[in-house]
Amino acid sequence: MRQGSFVRRPVTLCCAFTIALTGVVSATGATQATAADTITCRASAGVFYTLPDTHLDLDRHNEPETGATSWTGRTTIGNTWSGKTLAGPDGRMYSILDNGDVLRQRRLPTGWENGGVSQKIATGWRGTTLPEYRNRITVDATGDFYWSHDNILAWVHYDETTKVWTDRLIDTGWTLTKYDLIVGAGAGVFYARTPAGDLYRFQYDPASQRWIEYARLVGSGGWQNFSQVASAGGDVLYALDKNNGQIKWYRYLGGGSWTGPKVVGTIGTDYQLSVTTDDCKLVDAGLPARPAVPARPSPATFLTEGTESKIQHFYVDDFGRLIHGRQRTDDVAIVEFAVVPGYQEFSGVPTAVRAADNSLQVTALGQDSETRVSSQTAGATSWPALAGFGGWTPGPARLVLWDSVSYAFAVDAAGKLWVRPQDPASKQFLPWRALGSTGLSSDLTVVPQADGIDVFARTTSGLYTKATYANGALSAWITVPGTGWATAAAAVANPDKNLQVFAVQPDGKVVTQRELSGGFTGAWSPLTGITATGVPAAAMDPGGTVHVAVKANDGYIYVTEQVAPGSATYRDWQRLADARTGAAYQSVTDAALTAHSTGGVVAAFRDADGVSYVYSSAVAPALTARAAGGGRSVFTGGPAPKPKF
Repeated sequence: MRQGSFVRRPVTLCCAFTIALTGVVSATGATQATAADTITCRASAGVFYTLPDTHLDLDRHNEPETGATSWTGRTTIGNTWSGKTLAGPDGRMYSILDNGDVLRQRRLPTGWENGGVSQKIATGWRGTTLPEYRNRITVDATGDFYWSHDNILAWVHYDETTKVWTDRLIDTGWTLTKYDLIVGAGAGVFYARTPAGDLYRFQYDPASQRWIEYARLVGSGGWQNFSQVASAGGDVLYALDKNNGQIKWYRYLGGGSWTGPKVVGTIGTDYQLSVTTDDCKLVDAGLPARPAVPARPSPATFLTEGTESKIQHFYVDDFGRLIHGRQRTDDVAIVEFAVVPGYQEFSGVPTAVRAADNSLQVTALGQDSETRVSSQTAGATSWPALAGFGGWTPGPARLVLWDSVSYAFAVDAAGKLWVRPQDPASKQFLPWRALGSTGLSSDLTVVPQADGIDVFARTTSGLYTKATYANGALSAWITVPGTGWATAAAAVANPDKNLQVFAVQPDGKVVTQRELSGGFTGAWSPLTGITATGVPAAAMDPGGTVHVAVKANDGYIYVTEQVAPGSATYRDWQRLADARTGAAYQSVTDAALTAHSTGGVVAAFRDADGVSYVYSSAVAPALTARAAGGGRSVFTGGPAPKPKF
């Protein structure tokens, strides 16, 4: 099997046209076009035929990029190839037997690797040889398997060095009535066909765990006439006509345009057709690059409430380690800290949620732009090692729980918003998917509501904008009047589902605005009394009062709150201190704030020595209400034990 190096062929594709031949296929959105050469191929593409008598034949198509009928000549290269035959990259061949065993061989230019002795690399893959499932598994140009079974789509990777399999759930709803054929056609590229003959293009990037393209309709009808479809990579397809055994060549050019079909050969309709999956490649595969992650010194702590009303702390320390702090007693300042194991070069503020099963989920952004995740089961005190979560973003993801399901949101280097939803049934996270947006910064605030998740973002031009995500779709963005914003805003949901937003102006003045039924009016109300230098934090206590905390230019954290739930009036700023002793401490981080189910809120920050300070609020008793300022909340707390690691 001749395996030459990739060569750039001096070919220009012309006459790319809408395929609309009776009884063949039509390509959605295709128009007359001329396309420069965007593909590179080996000298020929390896095309394999598995015969009903289990012989394996090889021929080589000399013009995979143009579809010209030119072959090197067919020869028999193997026997006893029963079951389902799949070709992979660089000569790899796979045979899936009726008993579920998966055998691997590799065809070299001089013959079979290892003398033709196969390696058993998996067991238990039963069902793939049944007629209705034979076309529901494929291999892409990188050697990854895409397998549709049990109504899901799985990405499956085999590490030939370690002999270890890795799999991910990447989509749901893949019933036989939705898609009945899948074919790999590039690096993470595959096509799926409906029983009605429509063809959809997908591209999944395993490294960033993103959907680069998802279910783009590229062929409207006609593809049901093919019993099999195989690919040489680079969006070059070979389709076997189930009626006459003709092999028809197509190439998808992007943007809804195709060239083809061209009849390049004829075989038996009962043959299996497979093609080496990386004999052609796109010059630009459309894969993302890792962005630079800006330094974020002394990022704030993230607070969330765990089981038994205990507050959980998450932060990135000065060494880049992800730290978890667990409240040990009823005193919120008694906290035990530990390093979450695994990767330890993080940046920015992590986020965490308490899931519906009471487990804790945490995400944090690596300095390599990849988000990582870990989940601690309810009642456990140790963490599994952090696992890759993809993303490839310059800023941290925001994790939120909505309708008992976790969602992660992040903004990429191009200013596009991405979401990674959790599958409700399996609790696995599905891949990142792009949402309609441009020009966003990484300053992102997400707020769960009864009917969706509000996303409040700062744009790169210094505007605030808001949209709502629900049921897999993002609403139109609403621009919030005002310009020149330089940091993220804080937001809480009012009982009427409208947001109360807090921001810091360039002059250090803290301002707030309440969303109305018609949106934001642009009337920002100042909360005077301090000059803020940090990003505000806000939380609504169980009684409905909104609390705000922010770092001021003297290095201390200050707090305020509504005079009553729903009021537009806020109390004077008060330095965060222990009401029993009056002790206050300077902070190097922004404030963190969360509601506490036992009442009030909990605030936290850290000093230059890495010590956390934690305070809980309560309404002042009647005897001290006048001294406290007429019934405002008072805080008690102080320094937590310094971490010892």
